[in-house]
Amino acid sequence: MTRMRLIEAAETLFIRKGFDDTSVDEISEMAGYSRGAFYSNFENKEQVLLSLIDNRRPQAPLALDEIVQQISGPERTAAVREWFSNQWRRHDFIKLRTEFSRRAMRDRSVRKHLAKLWRQELEAYAGSLSRYSDVADSGTVDRPEAVALVLLAVAHGLGTLAIDTGPEWEQTYTEAARLAFDRMTAIQISQIG
Repeated sequence: MTRMRLIEAAETLFIRKGFDDTSVDEISEMAGYSRGAFYSNFENKEQVLLSLIDNRRPQAPLALDEIVQQISGPERTAAVREWFSNQWRRHDFIKLRTEFSRRAMRDRSVRKHLAKLWRQELEAYAGSLSRYSDVADSGTVDRPEAVALVLLAVAHGLGTLAIDTGPEWEQTYTEAARLAFDRMTAIQISQIG
């Protein structure tokens, strides 16, 4: 319970202030604990950031698998497309990923952990994409890892660009995500490219 409250407090502060401008004391105080409680659960801020990313990361592929399992026919493709076209809206997660990436550039152990997490995330999305194409009756995805990588890059890139964009651009970002999904899945599933 203490560990989770510290992670939740760190998440709020990392999103609001950034990793570098957040102190262990602030995390502890927001969680309602002492600095000692923080250090009895984590060695440093990097460790709480790694735990935070570990806790947030697996949610998206599971949601995609749920769509694939629960919806059938043409509605499935529309639901998967719609799910993907809204991934750029995960602003808080994208801010955390940016903080994590910045930290990884300066710290080899964080960089190794980041590489491992991204490989796992890519494998999870590639697996979901393969399961989607298997049940979509539209062929199999050739090189699902490459398709998943492109779709993840698009979602994260759009999310980064949209961090401080007004609502008048929301439709444009969503259309861009749909375009990427349509192009990547149509080419791969029909095996044209």
